[in-house]
Amino acid sequence: MRRACLFVLLMIWLPATGLAANSYRVLCYHDVQEDVRVKPDPFAVDTAQLVAQFAWLKENGFHVIGVDDVIAAREGKRALPDKAVLLSFDDGYRSTYTRVYPLLRLFNYQAVIALSGHWLDAPEGATVEYDGKQVPREAFLSWEQVAEMTASGLIEVASHSYDLHRGIPANPQGNLIPAVVAYRFDAGRYEDDRAHAARLRADLARNSALIKAKTGRAPRVMVWPYGQASGQAIEIARDLGMTVAMNLDGGANDAGGDVARIRRDIVANNPALNDFIALVAKPPRVLPQRDVHVDLDYVYDADARQQQANLDRLLDRIRALHVTTVYLQAFSDPDGNG
Repeated sequence: MRRACLFVLLMIWLPATGLAANSYRVLCYHDVQEDVRVKPDPFAVDTAQLVAQFAWLKENGFHVIGVDDVIAAREGKRALPDKAVLLSFDDGYRSTYTRVYPLLRLFNYQAVIALSGHWLDAPEGATVEYDGKQVPREAFLSWEQVAEMTASGLIEVASHSYDLHRGIPANPQGNLIPAVVAYRFDAGRYEDDRAHAARLRADLARNSALIKAKTGRAPRVMVWPYGQASGQAIEIARDLGMTVAMNLDGGANDAGGDVARIRRDIVANNPALNDFIALVAKPPRVLPQRDVHVDLDYVYDADARQQQANLDRLLDRIRALHVTTVYLQAFSDPDGNG
């Protein structure tokens, strides 16, 4: 009876890790600020919170791993340590050097940084378009800072595309869709498969060549902008030497799983330590599957304004229902003649 009671107490006291044996979780960070309240950003964290998170990982037996560990585990060369976590920082904010890098050295943690060449190529004093806004070039890393961090052995430089971290017109309505997955709609026509593949290949190849020129090593990791990629994009990245690729699907990864589809969890809204622990140490919440079938006949209208209104109502309805998958009836017969 005493043993049973002791076991129950231990189960209550010890936090669940949410990680099975030989598995790992990837955390996705962006900007790190001194005080997020001064410059609100849902994807930024405070320096103090980052210190607390790194310390909690260390104190609770988590092991921060690198890409070499992931590849070795995938190839069966060695198992991952218990409670393995990989750190990643997207978009190449200058805070990666000024705030994150000193902490990585202090804790002896490795990290992946994902860089978009279009932003880093801009000259000092210029502005670049970022998330629909004009941002000073100085908000991003310099290549000298990237080279210094790479030489430390703590930083793995990944490609984040050269200029695909943006939306492009993808339909007659002018909606902007992430450039990796969208088929560009221009002058009344969609780009075809060949043009789409060529556009992706040219961009990824350009960024890989740039990173190699600046750091001495071509990237072997592709971090997809907005976490989105098609099977075709994944194959193009693999052809260019980026056999490891990361998305934003969320959840833990099995060491034997596909390294071209590594899931990551976003550290967002400057989480308090308890919220960070809930993200890292507990199993992910399983969302229900909600499917809908959409008949295009009910969306189409000869009047463009009415068709837009129909489409707006449809999208509002899908969002309200928290739909996970939409099945389109991909033909229309508005006059009913077959």
